[in-house]
Amino acid sequence: MSINRIDHAAIRVKDLGEALEWYEGVLDLIVLDRNADRALLTCGGDEADITLINGGQAVESFAFGVDHGDDLDAIMSRLNNSGVEYSRYKDADRPGHGEILGFDLPSGHHMEFVVADGARTAGVTNFTSDGSARPTDIDHINILGDLNPREFAEFMKMVLGFKLSIALTIAGNWAGSWLRASKLDHDIAYMQAIHPGDRLHHIAFAMEDGNHYFRLSDRLVENGHRWEWGPGRHMAGGTYGTTKGFGTNTFAYVLDPTGNRNEFSGGMDEMDDDASVVNDTSPEKLPEFMNGWSYGIPETFLSTGT
Repeated sequence: MSINRIDHAAIRVKDLGEALEWYEGVLDLIVLDRNADRALLTCGGDEADITLINGGQAVESFAFGVDHGDDLDAIMSRLNNSGVEYSRYKDADRPGHGEILGFDLPSGHHMEFVVADGARTAGVTNFTSDGSARPTDIDHINILGDLNPREFAEFMKMVLGFKLSIALTIAGNWAGSWLRASKLDHDIAYMQAIHPGDRLHHIAFAMEDGNHYFRLSDRLVENGHRWEWGPGRHMAGGTYGTTKGFGTNTFAYVLDPTGNRNEFSGGMDEMDDDASVVNDTSPEKLPEFMNGWSYGIPETFLSTGT
């Protein structure tokens, strides 16, 4: 069974027109299709990377890619063995996707696995920029919920075959878990929600290099925006140098008009199959893990979810 990286996410926005001013007008994503209720956008290519749904906020669903229909069969077998209900379907409204397998996680989030429609392989991240400020692809997702992060990680590992990358604990209690299906540092993260009902911390887009951050930073300023936090470099899992080891990806965060957070992520290290780390920290030491380039974390980053 082969599971790749995230291929698509659907998020709710309070006002579709206002949201498009951000995702299309500022981030320069390309609209593939739009009606009064939703818009499908891509970072490049013919496949939808993100769907904006009019009304509400937070995440509606997210999809990881697989190579073939046989991989969906294998995941169905795992779900059957664990008593998880699912459905297998096609969504003609979503460019780039063929068969889809959907089910609810124990956290209540709707997750999908998808096979690509056409020659591409679903869930293979493009990291090559076209020289513009536009991000290159969807990169990962960080979700929030009331379920204990340890329970979430166990489900992802035992039922779906994901690998634990980082467990972040505070005084021995799990505060978050970062997991991977690919060799890269993490593909999905789950953190305990501070506010009941929060479902999403951020959707992440891929960045090629430091120059890419410069271009996007300038584009934000030119359109009257500022970063919430960053650019910086995470040090969440300890390192063997600045760019080696868990939790060493670069980051920059900003909130869209609804308050859904976007991350722009780059430079994740590749990990051995059996590698993982448990980091016990405290609120006072948390900034040391979260950013190796500067001190402090904005209060909104810790308290604001959707």
